[in-house]
Amino acid sequence: MPDNSSKPSVIWNKNYIILLLVNLISAIGFNMVYTMIVDYTVNVLDGSLIMGGIIAGTFSITALFVRPFAGIIADNFNKKSVCFFAIILIITASLGYAFAPNINLMLLFRILHGIGFSINGTTSIALVSFCVPENRIGEGLSYFGVGQVFSQIIGPRLGELLKQTFGYRILFVTVAFLSLCALILLVKSFSYKTEIEKADHNNKKPVYSVKNIIATEVLLFALLGGMFSFGNGIVSSFLKVMCNERNIQNYTMFFSVNALVLFLIRMVAGKLVDKKGLTIVITSSFFASAISMVLLAYASNLNMIVFAAILKAIGQGGGQVALQAECIKNVDAGKRGVAASTFYIGADIGQGVGPWIGGFLSNTFNYKTTFSFTAFLTFVCGAVFFINQSVIQKRKERTT
Repeated sequence: MPDNSSKPSVIWNKNYIILLLVNLISAIGFNMVYTMIVDYTVNVLDGSLIMGGIIAGTFSITALFVRPFAGIIADNFNKKSVCFFAIILIITASLGYAFAPNINLMLLFRILHGIGFSINGTTSIALVSFCVPENRIGEGLSYFGVGQVFSQIIGPRLGELLKQTFGYRILFVTVAFLSLCALILLVKSFSYKTEIEKADHNNKKPVYSVKNIIATEVLLFALLGGMFSFGNGIVSSFLKVMCNERNIQNYTMFFSVNALVLFLIRMVAGKLVDKKGLTIVITSSFFASAISMVLLAYASNLNMIVFAAILKAIGQGGGQVALQAECIKNVDAGKRGVAASTFYIGADIGQGVGPWIGGFLSNTFNYKTTFSFTAFLTFVCGAVFFINQSVIQKRKERTT
């Protein structure tokens, strides 16, 4: 366990605030381009809808394969240096998007972006746990996620504005510039002492240990949490083209409303779990998310899109945050990087496979089928979680 005397006594300290800002800037850049990838591939690079889904999903699939090693890196090396390296990769990929002349190079830079994103996200979560008081880690992680939520409010709209006004190249260059700003802020302002991790490093298992790569004790929670990301991948990749087909204007309202509600839910998610219990909160979250997908499947106007955004935010804000917190709490402090990477494995599977499956279903059938299938899977995951928790509860009752 870490030496808590080396940790800050207040949550709103310099390092934590800088991490919040770096995360916010990086998240804004990510959300500016994420919803544009399929459209860019189809309309600029002359790719098919299936290829657009593959390129969009390759980002997360790459992150999936890198994530376990990102956890090892985060737990064994200076986290500030690791974040520096990861942001450099993100800058390179963003500039690559701007000048990629064909689908092959676009795919290459998408892979590079996935590597940087995976390492940066995993390391940042682990780093936060060392920059806040030990008894406020959950709160620190919750606030840290607020930056990602806020970026969803302005990211897609800002990206759409830049694309419409200046074109895709300026959009991608702007994202690279934002990442550079985050890098400078990290280097110039953030002070990080590796001494606070020495107690953890003294107890490290060999790097080649399976348990040092994946926190198997939280793997089920990670995979179930990935269902929320599966929905994100579907929405981010196909909401725009679906709304264009159905002639629904102002589709970006979905992201703004979703982010606003998600912001509010994140602020109270931890308290809800403490008061109502993990099972009720997460099961209800899956149900809300499934209903949101049903609404999108049959959406014919903006009101249905907005209502779906609200329900999806309620589901993701309550369920995904609660599952992530459980993953961090159920491991030793020295495995927080691995726990974070394990949780993100589920997210990467969902976010990566989502566009692939969505591209196939949309191309073979229609968008209604894509969102209906997502709703069905979400219901199934909710049922699996509920059954699992019931089994655990019965085992506890037998041992008491």
